Amino acid sequence: MNDIERLLAIEEIKRLKARYFYAFDHKDWTMWREQVFAPDGRLEVPEMDFVVEGIDTMIPWLIKQAADQVSVHHGHTPDIEILSDTTARGLWAMEDRLYRSKEHPLHGDVSYLHGFGHYHETYVKLDRGWRIQSTRLTRLRLEAVRIA
Repeated sequence: MNDIERLLAIEEIKRLKARYFYAFDHKDWTMWREQVFAPDGRLEVPEMDFVVEGIDTMIPWLIKQAADQVSVHHGHTPDIEILSDTTARGLWAMEDRLYRSKEHPLHGDVSYLHGFGHYHETYVKLDRGWRIQSTRLTRLRLEAVRIA
């Protein structure tokens, strides 16, 4: 891979992560399935003690988890390393805000969460373009509001 191809791959991965945020915040699970994750992708959030593997498991799980949630995700300062023509890894600083109803709280009785941390990711290039192979969200700080 030459320098131009490497830069193009990095830009494609940045656009991939933009689709990740957009699709999640808009609950566009078709986009998530078709344009974001590899079929055998992995989603992990250690602080919530969960790991979901495979897009066919991930989508129903997300639909249930994000039922009436309103979310806003931001990704910043991507550090993307191209490892080969078809593999890469990246680190993204992130901020998210999750809003839940009293009927569907987060972590027991939390209705609002504001998080700061990082996404640690691997990527794979498939016939249809770059996809997330794995993502692990680690938060450095959480601000939570409990239901009164």
